[in-house]
Amino acid sequence: MENVIRALARGLQVIEFLQSQSPVSLAELHKGTALPKVTLLRILHTLQNEGWVYRGIGDDRYRLSYHLYHLGDNLMAKDALAEAAGPILDALQADVLWPSDVAVRKGLVMEIVETTRKKQVVVVNRDSIGVEPEILRSAVGHAYFAYCSDTEREEILERLVLQSSEQGRLAKDQAWIDRMLEGVRRRGYGERDACGWPAPAGALGGIAVPVFVDNRVKACINIVWPEGAVSPETADKRYYPRLQAAADKLSRILQESYFSMT
Repeated sequence: MENVIRALARGLQVIEFLQSQSPVSLAELHKGTALPKVTLLRILHTLQNEGWVYRGIGDDRYRLSYHLYHLGDNLMAKDALAEAAGPILDALQADVLWPSDVAVRKGLVMEIVETTRKKQVVVVNRDSIGVEPEILRSAVGHAYFAYCSDTEREEILERLVLQSSEQGRLAKDQAWIDRMLEGVRRRGYGERDACGWPAPAGALGGIAVPVFVDNRVKACINIVWPEGAVSPETADKRYYPRLQAAADKLSRILQESYFSMT
């Protein structure tokens, strides 16, 4: 009988756990596999170097790499998006200094799936992974809503008007909807109303643009800052071009991955 390669067996154990539970923290991985944390760190470091595992920037949790998407349905598409966006968000923050998020539509809200807010010296709501900004009351929501298909936009509005919430009230105001859409499309980006839309860490300003894959909005990227820290002119002339370049780069990466898997 051939000898079992113990290190390989442990590595496969980690991969199997990530397939079923991803994303997970080191503590959760330790509890779920019963492997020592020192051993897990060595395994995770190796798997990261080989492109099998990705560690999220915003939440420090581990998930399988999008390169292994074909291994099973438990690897969520949003994890693949977060991994692809990570280096782009890092480079964007190094350029503009303020943090960024990547968000996807989740029903009638947007869900933040990756962020660089934890890497920001000035605190801008660092615990933002999983936060769900409202579509009609956030920059990422406006960017998505303005550039999604007419059919999808109508479906969103039909569902929102049934709500007895601020979003529901806005959805019933066709004049407001038209002004918002015209403004986003004219500027090229959605804006956050720092005064009108409360945020968990206080009033925030920001802008957001869509990310397209196969001519459809896949996600949105923003740049956020504390209220009053950035002038409208700076946001428009300095930050918007850099944000759009980041979105275009992410779009190209996702486009290549999309067609490689179809």
